[in-house]
Amino acid sequence: METMAFSLSYMIYDLICSHFDQVLSIDNAVHHSVCILGFVAGLFYRKCASEMVAAIWITEISSPFLHLREILKEIGYKDTDINLAADVCFATIFSLARMVGGPYLVYVTITADNPILIQAMALGLQLVSAFWFYKILKMMRYKIMKGSKPDKRSN
Repeated sequence: METMAFSLSYMIYDLICSHFDQVLSIDNAVHHSVCILGFVAGLFYRKCASEMVAAIWITEISSPFLHLREILKEIGYKDTDINLAADVCFATIFSLARMVGGPYLVYVTITADNPILIQAMALGLQLVSAFWFYKILKMMRYKIMKGSKPDKRSN
């Protein structure tokens, strides 16, 4: 329960912060809203804590590579082999976690005796993951088709 309460507070904080540095992103807002509502439901019903903590691991395990991608772009390594490697690592870990582990966790959550709101939030988070999976597939297709320019900093 403490992990869910902390995660709820972090999601609220992250939702607020994400709107400071970018234009309102509907997919990001939906993701945060589903997570926040799911945590509130879990805390209210005092159920599914282990499933929600597992969902946190599944959804956040690819985050270091997501952040690495952004850092590499910021320091001038966009369109380099190292950036492509970070993209591939991110896409692979995201895909395995959210498209293999995620559906299993949704199945466990839906088939257990859980309130309908918790089941709906599990399914909603999986749908958000599927949407982002589609966007990541498009990004990787573009990156692979485009190829990578030589790393100018290695000279």
